[in-house]
Amino acid sequence: MRFPDVVYMRWAKGRPAARIDLARSGAEPCPASALGLTSRDLVVTLPVRDGYPPLRRAIARRYGVRSEQVFTVSGGTGFANWFACAAALDGSPRGSEVIVERPTYEPLRRIPEALGYRIRRLDRRFDERYAVNVERFEKLVTRRTRLAVLSNLHNPSGARIDFETLQRVAAILRRVGAYLVVDEVYLECLFGRRPQSCVHAGSNVLTTNSLTKAYGLDGLRAGWMLGPQEMVRRAWRIQDLLANNGVAPGEQMTLAALKRLPAIRRRVHVTLDRNLERLAEYFERERRLQVWVPEGGNVAFPRLPRKIDADAFAKRLLDRYSTHVVPGHFFESPRHFRISFGCRPALLERGLSNISRALDDLT
Repeated sequence: MRFPDVVYMRWAKGRPAARIDLARSGAEPCPASALGLTSRDLVVTLPVRDGYPPLRRAIARRYGVRSEQVFTVSGGTGFANWFACAAALDGSPRGSEVIVERPTYEPLRRIPEALGYRIRRLDRRFDERYAVNVERFEKLVTRRTRLAVLSNLHNPSGARIDFETLQRVAAILRRVGAYLVVDEVYLECLFGRRPQSCVHAGSNVLTTNSLTKAYGLDGLRAGWMLGPQEMVRRAWRIQDLLANNGVAPGEQMTLAALKRLPAIRRRVHVTLDRNLERLAEYFERERRLQVWVPEGGNVAFPRLPRKIDADAFAKRLLDRYSTHVVPGHFFESPRHFRISFGCRPALLERGLSNISRALDDLT
């Protein structure tokens, strides 16, 4: 077996520093004081079992499932995605297929590739506002299909999949005995109204999540998967290959964060709402870029004029204006670039101004 290169992650980990970082996809870091803990509240080791029971119960209450449907992992949504795919594909024969959206966050397609499965692609098209076309999806499903992988909100565009569409997709997969994995980490950023977890879209749906993108708690590296109890049992069995327990301080801090999430949410909500409004105003004025402004999240995916190369544009932004964006080729969309608006409003303002200045340079 040869594991595929994840070129986006190599780039993200090795990119040079910039004064304005619109490539980082999370909210501003949450201060440790917001958790209301001291060092005396934490222990280094917890009893070895399948996760930290108080944390599993807290997650279950938040998303309306049973604690037996919660798998936790110290590794964020990325690790949760790996376990979800591994559990859903466990026992699948050679030649089995996995449907993965396009464009997508690269690890979401690399994980099933690394596990040895054939990938088929569901195009989420710019001219359709990156919606999931159910008829197009159904044509991809065969007797060999074992899994489909989507993100909601969509990474990189921020587009939302409505619940009825998720139910239809899950029902199509259920007919061939396949599962649906939904990375819903950006769904946490819909602050105005909190939608129910995608796990409720069907009995064959698994979801992955964490407190990273919406709450600035990525340093905790707390991730989880929700799904059918049998899938959770498989995930714990797979985890037995790797470790016997999680990171105890991280699990305790995550539990504290969940208890204080309303206050943390309010702090982030002020910034993201203001930034989303500013983003909409900017793209209304900057007509050289085409974009569907998302209803929430903290990323958007503008399209450049045909005569401008996205890599050259990103390089100009970095070299001349010390501003980072993510070139679209990492998402198989070479005319696009991804920006995050989870930063401080003043930084976003400067970053948007620099984007226009770079456009001036190249047009």
